[in-house]
Order: sequence, then C-alpha cells, then structure tokens
Amino acid sequence: MIKNLLPLILSLIGIKTFSQPYVDPFNIRYTNAFENKHKNATPFTHTYIGSDLPLRLKNRGLIVFSPFYENWNIDSAENKNYLPSVSSIALAISAVIPLDKNHWSLTATAIPRFNSEGLKLQNSFQMGGVLLANYIKKTNLTYKFGLFVNNDFFGVFVMPLAGIDWRIDERNNLFGVLPGRLTYEHKLSNHFYAGGTFRAITNSYKLSNGSYIRIDDNQLSAYLDYYPAKHVVFTLEPGYGIMRKLRTGYGHNKDYLQDLQWGDGLFIKLSAAYRIRL
Repeated sequence: MIKNLLPLILSLIGIKTFSQPYVDPFNIRYTNAFENKHKNATPFTHTYIGSDLPLRLKNRGLIVFSPFYENWNIDSAENKNYLPSVSSIALAISAVIPLDKNHWSLTATAIPRFNSEGLKLQNSFQMGGVLLANYIKKTNLTYKFGLFVNNDFFGVFVMPLAGIDWRIDERNNLFGVLPGRLTYEHKLSNHFYAGGTFRAITNSYKLSNGSYIRIDDNQLSAYLDYYPAKHVVFTLEPGYGIMRKLRTGYGHNKDYLQDLQWGDGLFIKLSAAYRIRL
C-alpha cells in the first residue's frame, strides 16, 4: 500500500512552490529538558505528533493539511496544580497560490486549535493565521515575507515573518521562516544528514481555574538524522533553551499575575518521521 501511495504523494508536490527539501506525512517528536539549578531551569517534557499532507491543485497550487497534537508537561514537583500539563489539538490548512508563471506565489494558512489544560474544549479555542508572499528568485532559491497573527489568551499576537528556502548545492540546504524556525542541513551520506536548528516558541493555554499560562522558549540545537530506510528517519537533537519565560494571567491582556522564572537550560529531542525527500 505504501509503495502505491508514494507516486501519488510525489505527484502532488510542486517543487517550485513547496521548495523545502522534504515533506513529512507523519512526524513524532519527544523533548526532555533538564534541570539547571544554576540557571533556575525547570525540567519539562514536550510531545508532538503531526502530519503534512499536500494536494496538488489544477492551477499549480497546493493545499496542505497539517493536523497536530502537542503536550507540555512542566515539572512542578508535588504540586501538579501549580504547573499543570497543557495540550493542543489543531488542524492547520495552507493554500499555496501561484500569482504568476515564474516568480511569485502566496501562502495563506488558517490554524484553528484548542489549547488547554486537559484538552478541555470549552473556552479554549484559538484562531491563528499566516500570510506569506513567496518570491522564487531561482529554481533553488525562494524568499518569503509575511505576517503571523494569533488570537492568544493574553491578547492578539502579531509577528512579522521572513524566510528562505535555499538549496545551496546537492549536499546543503537552508530553509525556514523566522522567527519561528530556521534549519541548516548537510548531507553526510545517503543514510546520514546533520545540521543545526533555531526554533522560537510562543503558546498560551487556558487553565481549569480560568487563568492562562503563556510559554515562551527559544531553542538552539544541533541534530543528526539517520535513514535506516529510504523514507524512514530517526533524529537525535541536543540543544539549549534561552530567554525562556513562563507567565500566568487572567483575561485578554498582558497584566501577568506571575512570572515563574523559567530558566535557560539543556534539552534533548528525539524524533521519528516518515519522510519524502524532494
């Protein structure tokens, strides 16, 4: 069945408009962050399960369905009500629309999701979106400019975006959209890839007591990808979280009640994916 699906998925991906070096129809990641008493870092675990499913349109455009689930479990010792486990469930839908035959396309993404303690659906809905203009300078180089907007529990969160998809040569790629993520990838062999990644994370979650918790993390990491088979990849990714913030509040405002001093510290991320390289 998988062999029958591969030609279909590959035929649905437009190289010019979806120019990162791979697509993951299935991806699972587990992060374990360690305690750092010197930096006052609070240990936590983070689990992510997601998928990117592209469909080619007749006008050379794409529709990409990206459902995902994630969970943050931040250590609060014996008091689980102090920092409870919080989760997200979402269905991001992106449309990539060509604006001309050679250079310009537009990516519009809607991100409806529920963010809460215990995945409670009541009063936990958020709506976000991304609008990106993509300029294809060359077949191996695309620039991206746009805006991210999300209706967080602390207020409307707006962030300008700038990105790149650059196939530098046969062994090197640079891709991502900042401030969200930027990745450098180097091919060591057919079975091994290595590189570095920066991720910036901002999320807010509704708690059972009516308040919200806001999580900010900035992650710098190195990674090693191992492909035991053509479309299966396992990743080892150690890194360091910097400028972390963990805050709570009430209502649609940034009058935070608590700054929990979530310190910087080390983490290790383990991932597995079914991956199709382009």
